[in-house]
Amino acid sequence: TEPDACVVVGHCCESGDLLTPGPDDPEEIRERMLAPSKIGDYIVVESAGAYCSGMSSKNYNSFPEAPEVMLKKDGSLQSIRKKQKMEQIWQNEE
Repeated sequence: TEPDACVVVGHCCESGDLLTPGPDDPEEIRERMLAPSKIGDYIVVESAGAYCSGMSSKNYNSFPEAPEVMLKKDGSLQSIRKKQKMEQIWQNEE
């Protein structure tokens, strides 16, 4: 199948929540040619900035922490953090 022209954004609905900016211009929206996808598919984002666990705003907008997967040198994947359950967020908001 042919790749699709896509713009990739995050879930925060902020002006800087763009994961496919133009070169040397973080405000420019730039399409990337990606394999066709559907809801529920995964995408690998390297150099994710504030989307990595060390830089994330924990539970910003009551959004759960995302699971993290590490790509090992041999090409295999290893889960290094499970998706946070909503109950865990609610505990912090009591």
